[in-house]
Amino acid sequence: MARGVEGRAIFIDDLDRADFLADLVRIAAQASAEILAYCLMGNHFHLAIKVGRVSLSTIMQRLMGRHAERFNWRWERKGHLFQGRYKANLCVDDRYLRSLIRYIHMNPVRAGLVAAPEDWPWSSARVVATPPQEDVDFDPWAKGPVLLRNIERNQRDMAEIAATIAATTGVSVGGLRCRSREARLVGARRGFSLTAIEEGYSMTAIAAWLETTVSSVSRYSRG
Repeated sequence: MARGVEGRAIFIDDLDRADFLADLVRIAAQASAEILAYCLMGNHFHLAIKVGRVSLSTIMQRLMGRHAERFNWRWERKGHLFQGRYKANLCVDDRYLRSLIRYIHMNPVRAGLVAAPEDWPWSSARVVATPPQEDVDFDPWAKGPVLLRNIERNQRDMAEIAATIAATTGVSVGGLRCRSREARLVGARRGFSLTAIEEGYSMTAIAAWLETTVSSVSRYSRG
């Protein structure tokens, strides 16, 4: 999710929205990413995306940068359009994904703009089914990053995950746990963190094993 600076509009008219969606489709295709759901509001947008070979940060930089450049030119303004960096949550659970897509599609309904998600022309609700309400309260932004995990999955020991990373990158356990910012080591720590998250480990547990901070693991998980 990304919001306009000081809560200001990032879409003025339908052409702004149409151009943004065209950019989103093009950039996602170039990055081998899959758009799962989206919703464009007046001063912010929501996006669920499955990242491929290109990192989320690169995709968002391209998308937001292109939109800001065109928006400023079209409306004869200067300065930042977006309020800092986008917010991102990592989703590795089907139940979370269903709730997230519903949350995204229900934005215009909660805002009182339409009666049903599919009535809003600037979301994916017309082509992606809005899942039914889960029996849990859901707000992905209430307490920062939210991660639901499949607790029934048989987890590999983190030492086994490290061995897999070592086999593919040549980075040892010592390299994973060191504080060096060398690109090769950072890439290995990112790969370890994402794999461990997919195995069901919490960021706290991963941080403890890597002998680093939770914020560092969160940064690795965002790409």
